[in-house]
Amino acid sequence: MFCKKYKKEQLKDVKKIGVIISGLLGDILLRTPVLRALHDSYPQAEIVAITDPIGKHILLQNSIVKELIVIDRSKNNSKLQQNINKFQGILEIRKAKFDLIVNLYNGGSSHLMVLLSGARYKLGFCANKKESFYNVQNICAEDRLKDEQTLNNYMISIVEPLSEKKYPLHPVFEVSQDVLKEQEKFLHSLQYDRKKLYLLNLASSKEDKILEYKKYFELVEYIYKQYSYVPLIVSNPSQEYIQAEFVNSFMEASEIPYTQLETLSLERIGALIKLTDFLVTPDTGLMHLAMAFENYILTIFTYTHPIFVDPENERFISVYEEFDEGKLYQHQDISKEHLLQGVDTLFERV
Repeated sequence: MFCKKYKKEQLKDVKKIGVIISGLLGDILLRTPVLRALHDSYPQAEIVAITDPIGKHILLQNSIVKELIVIDRSKNNSKLQQNINKFQGILEIRKAKFDLIVNLYNGGSSHLMVLLSGARYKLGFCANKKESFYNVQNICAEDRLKDEQTLNNYMISIVEPLSEKKYPLHPVFEVSQDVLKEQEKFLHSLQYDRKKLYLLNLASSKEDKILEYKKYFELVEYIYKQYSYVPLIVSNPSQEYIQAEFVNSFMEASEIPYTQLETLSLERIGALIKLTDFLVTPDTGLMHLAMAFENYILTIFTYTHPIFVDPENERFISVYEEFDEGKLYQHQDISKEHLLQGVDTLFERV
């Protein structure tokens, strides 16, 4: 569709960059390192995030992002309303007059947004099925993700046509000083040793990623008896019942101290992650949030292969049984022994 393909040295006067960055909590956090890389490559350029309501909560505090274009693509809306929202979003994108538009979503109507954006330069992932919609040259071996890349590496690879630098993979999420001080005050109000607290998250976006409550309790019990650490139990919005069921079924009858947290904003959870030693979680968005603060994370993988999200950092400890050769998705019946080995590995590093 486009006759000319531009190389990085041919991109002139890039003063405004639009970035399509949508998806669930973890999906968006996984893509935020690209914002950092784009800001480094074009420090004078204004960066605008084109996102959805979930992304708004994640990116509102991001100092790199100067403006948000929020498009509600929720399937809870009628088909007519979805189309109206997309059309209004495209009009906002055109009105912004971007010099460069970068598509990190790579699905749904994002290609159409790129095509109709009016941007001079259009950049998408390499080996893209809609390659003709993009005019910034991005060449790579096909099937790159499967052969050599984690999702973290794959996302950051989109800036390769723009810069030769190697950029960090950890997500970008910022917490205000006011919220940080508020959560520090909360932690000091607890009747526990401030240096012996950790966050425990049980829920995930998919039910098949949630470990059995009994195994979670065995893990919590071991952490307390062996290392004297007390859990702050986090609930996910709309999944508060998971936290409540675990507490009612196991924690209340035990002698293990704990704090059952209220449903908190993402920024407040981020502050607690920053202020505590480590997070125990299934494969979930909070795992990516903890990566932003380079915290220690004990992640329990019950279905998805950890290779997808490994940040290549010793602070990330993954627990799973075994995946068959070539399988990236396989149910994991994780034993108590494996769980406790993961805990011991964590405390060797903390």
